[in-house]
Amino acid sequence: MSRRPSVLLAAVAAVVLSTAGPAAAEGPASPATVVPAPLAAADPFYDPPAATGAPGTVLRTRPAAVPLAGVLPFRATTVLYTSTTVDGTPQVVSGTVFTPTLAPSSTAGTLLTLAPGTQGLGPQCAPSRQFVAGTEYEAAPVAAALARGFSVAVTDYDGYLTGGSPTYTTGPAMAHAVLDLARAASAVPGARTTDSSPVLLQGYSQGGGGAAWAASLAAEYAPDLALRGVAVGGVPADLQSVSEGLDGGPNAYFGLLGIVGLDAAYPDAVRLDERLDPRGRQVVAGLRSECVGGPTMLATAGTSLSDYTTDGSGVAELLQEPAIAAVLAENRLADRPAPTVPTYQSHAAFDQVVALGQAQQLHDTWCAAGVTTRLDLLPAEHVTGGVQSVVPFGLWLSAVAAGRPVTAAC
Repeated sequence: MSRRPSVLLAAVAAVVLSTAGPAAAEGPASPATVVPAPLAAADPFYDPPAATGAPGTVLRTRPAAVPLAGVLPFRATTVLYTSTTVDGTPQVVSGTVFTPTLAPSSTAGTLLTLAPGTQGLGPQCAPSRQFVAGTEYEAAPVAAALARGFSVAVTDYDGYLTGGSPTYTTGPAMAHAVLDLARAASAVPGARTTDSSPVLLQGYSQGGGGAAWAASLAAEYAPDLALRGVAVGGVPADLQSVSEGLDGGPNAYFGLLGIVGLDAAYPDAVRLDERLDPRGRQVVAGLRSECVGGPTMLATAGTSLSDYTTDGSGVAELLQEPAIAAVLAENRLADRPAPTVPTYQSHAAFDQVVALGQAQQLHDTWCAAGVTTRLDLLPAEHVTGGVQSVVPFGLWLSAVAAGRPVTAAC
């Protein structure tokens, strides 16, 4: 199935709201293995090799035929690269790098690293697969960035390779995946960026969390990157607050995804499978196999975690357990270092998925830390907030990239 990005985004929006009340020619070979695109339905490209080399090492690439209409000529490449888990263990992550082939070097030498929003946990949901299929809603902001002449890197995050399990909104894991693809981008065939190129971060919803976490951890985890600016929206900065707000409501799906993701990242703490009753196991199996808009999303509307556990315990009881509370504290973004570069933040004023209050608290924390930042509230709910954020994101990041002043508001 092939759809233009705007059509797909509208389709995703319809599903969420209903529950809420020709690529360029192949480039030259790189030192990493360049793999021809397979014809079979099963795709061995995503069978992970050993996680060798330092974080950001390119392990495998192949050209990607991504249908983006109305943009400058570009080259797209699917990439496997070395990254790390929440505890620093090496792992392999997938992603896509887009390189404009005719853009002036002044802009093509800047890398926009886009952290994608919620895709679903099934392996087929990985953005790199959906870009090729023409079903990836993040194609719209990618096209906008390419039109500005930026190179663009989009991680799949961890867990989308064969045998993997995505950790979803787990902060450090998202940050590592985002930052390590920024490191890897210059080694991709035909790249117009270098190891010292300016780097920008952007993301909305889960992607807002991924980009914000990357901005927070960049100085410690990837000080070699020349980070210049950040634009984020709909940031799930406090997973406890977000999860409690979703439980039992029309968007319970997203809270359940978050718990499944935490379990993938911290299995010894969460121990989800042993808590689930038969119905719960069936629901989680559905979550782990589907993309956003799948039947499980609709089926879980209005349900609570307590509907799926053997003892009827819900989100509040689960998140109060000491081991899980420690995990949540580790994933509370406001308690981590503030960004050191200009950071724009948006949030939908009527957001029914990611609680507004915890995003405002994050903004206040960043202001107190002296970050050049602003928070704009948009007249929107969660999905249309993402659409409305594209223009201010572009204005903020283009100004930062050009060395122009930006207007902070604390």
